This record gives sequence, structure tokens and C-alpha cells, in this order.
Amino acid sequence: MNFSVISIGTELTLGLILNTNSRYIAEELTDLGLECNYMITVRDNEEDIVNSIKICADLSDIIIISGGLGPTDDDMTRSAVAKYFNVPLKQDRALDTSSLKFLKYIKNNKIKINLIRQSFIPEGSLPIKPRIGSASGFTALNAEKLIFSIPGVPREMRDMFDGDVIPHIRKFLSEKNFGAAVARDGSKRYQEKIIKKSVLLSTDISESQMEFSIRGIKPLASKLNIDIGVTANPGLIKIMLIARAQDLKQCENNLGIIEEKIREAIGEHIYWKGEGSIGDSIKQVIEQKTKKITVSTAESITGGLISSLITDAPGSSVYFLGSIVSYSNFVKENILGVSHDLINKEGAVSSKVCLSMAEKARRIFKSDFALSATGFAGPTSDEHDRDVGHVYTGIVGPDGFTEVYEKKFIGTRADIKFRTAQFILNRLRLAIIKF
Repeated sequence: MNFSVISIGTELTLGLILNTNSRYIAEELTDLGLECNYMITVRDNEEDIVNSIKICADLSDIIIISGGLGPTDDDMTRSAVAKYFNVPLKQDRALDTSSLKFLKYIKNNKIKINLIRQSFIPEGSLPIKPRIGSASGFTALNAEKLIFSIPGVPREMRDMFDGDVIPHIRKFLSEKNFGAAVARDGSKRYQEKIIKKSVLLSTDISESQMEFSIRGIKPLASKLNIDIGVTANPGLIKIMLIARAQDLKQCENNLGIIEEKIREAIGEHIYWKGEGSIGDSIKQVIEQKTKKITVSTAESITGGLISSLITDAPGSSVYFLGSIVSYSNFVKENILGVSHDLINKEGAVSSKVCLSMAEKARRIFKSDFALSATGFAGPTSDEHDRDVGHVYTGIVGPDGFTEVYEKKFIGTRADIKFRTAQFILNRLRLAIIKF
């Protein structure tokens, strides 16, 4: 069974804000076993909204419309859906309380008239009363196809989608008994074929390297009815596996086979499975150790980004002791204690200074592991014979453990900083695994 997502808002079509709603809706319904075949973003224009509904109604069983339900003149979703169904808008008095919930803070009759628009829904549709915000949603049925209209404000959307839309869809599918199958957790999936996805996060590998490394796996994946998708961002490559099978167990088994093959091909580059950050991966490997492990950093080029990524993981204060952002040579020498003569001789961007930075940080914080990074993030370098993106990163640890890497990263200043942080944190993850 297919579904479409229609996002309403000129601010979206102009690229002024990121459309996170569509992603959230698609992920949740895919987990339910449904498949998204259309995702459309439409400006605040009644005719365009009507046309988008027509397109999706012809091709999808369920349509989720997000946005355009507020009290202002450019909120046109209600009227567009009513026009599509060729019915009038009618006021549902049960919605007045939520529509006017903020009126006590405003003493203006014209504003009251605008707010009460939120109580109007297409005739024959079922209201969805908001728990957050004042914009009501509604559900409509067209030739046994479900159409939902919910707010566009992300927090309001998620609350209504999770609390009202998902239960309604579950009930709808159960009543249709459409491809029902019981999963191991007792929940139902509704599809001729079960759909299950898996996402692997990797770093320090290019998209072309990735494609080359896993191309031999694709024939087997195709045979097992698994699609492999790769999306590339600086310092982060996502590998998305979409499996289709007759039951959940078969889906999981097939995904396990392909995932294992990918790990064999590019194993050390993969740092996480699912939604998460490289900071989560550091936390995970530390928690898997029986002995306590602590970490500190000395950062130049990254300006504290390495520490920030580590502390993205809740509870990181247990193992992360602190950082010295030694952006200037003054701090390298007077706070960290790197030798003035060493910096003069080798240059601040050098393997020996990088190693010294890590050693000094480990000594200051008395940590098990210490990381360091120095380099040129651009747009120009301080030294004529060095290119932008020329970076050194280092790790020192117990029993004389030492690693120093010279890298040549490309991209913008932000890209180079992120690539540097991702790279050295992945090396830390691998070092801790072996510790």
C-alpha cells in the first residue's frame, strides 16, 4: 500500500526552511510497512494544492498533507481540500476552544475572526483536535482512500501525527485486513510485502570508493530484493538498505546478510547503525569495556568541534574530561606546553607538533586517550607551501599507543573541520575497541 506526503508552504518552496516533516512522516509510515511513492512540496496557493491532491489521489492509497492550517490569509489547505471534494467548509463548534486558546492574551476582534478560521473543516470530514497549538487537523475519506491534513509546525505535526494519524491508519488497515502479518513484537504490518530499512553511517571514505567497494554485493542484494542507496555529505556517507519480503523475519535475515557483506567490505569506516552520531559510537565502545576509559582533546583547526561531537552523546561527562582549544601558538606554548622551538622548527601544522599537542593534553588531563588536530581550514593557508585542507590528527593512549595521520581534505572551511573531527573520532573508536 502506497502513501504520499504533501508539504504546504511558500517558505519551503523558496528553500527558506528545511522540510523535516516529510522525512519524519515517511520514516514512520515506512516502519509501519507502507511505501512512499510521492513526496510533493507546494507553495501557499489553493490551485496548486488542489492539483497536488489530485495527483496523489490517483497514485496513492493514503495522503498526508502537512501545513497551511493556521489562521492567516495564506493558510489555504482547508479550502483546497474542500474544493477538491467539491464540498463547503463548515464550522465545527467543538474546535472553537482550541482555535481561540490564545485569544485571552490578545484583545482584538479582527484577530478573533482569523483564529476562528481554524474551526472550519471540509464538510463530511472528521476533526482532529490539537493538543499543542491552536490549528486543528481533519481526516477525509475518498473512494476508500485516506486523506489527512495536519499542522506544519514540526512540534504540532509530530504530536498530531503520532497521537491521531498513526492510530487511525492502523485501524484503517486492520479493517481492510490488507496484507496483515503479525510481527514478533505482536504488532501488525500491512503490506503485500513487508518493508524494513537499515541505515549504516560511515566516514573517511568517498562516495566513489564506497560504490567500488560494495558493487560486488549488489547482485546478491537484488536477488534478496534489497535496494542499496548511498547519500554523501562531507565526512559522512549514509548507506541505506531497503528490504522487501513476505514476512518480517525474512526481511531481517536478508538485511543481516547484506549488512554483513558491507561490513566485510568497508568495516572500519562504519561507525554507527541507525540514527545517531559519531559521539554515540564513542560512548558505545567505551561502555562495552569493563575498565574505565577517559578522553581529552587538544584542538587547533577544529576549534572545539571534536569536543562538541563527543559531548553530543548524553552521559559523556563520565569519560570526557575536557579540552584545550589551542587555536593560537601562544596557547599551544603557554597553556598546552608545546615547545616554542618545536613550533618554530616544524611549523604549527606538522606531525611532531600534532603529536606533542596530544601528549601534553593527556598529561594535563591525566586521561587514558588524548586527541589532537592541527591544519589549514581555509580559505587560505598561513604557509605558502601548504594547501588548504592539509591536516594532521593524532591519538596517544596507554602503553605507548601513538597514531599520527596526515590528511588532505577538500571542501569548504566547515567541511574540512567536520571531516577532520569525524576522521579522528572514528580512529579513536577503533583504538578503544582494540584497547
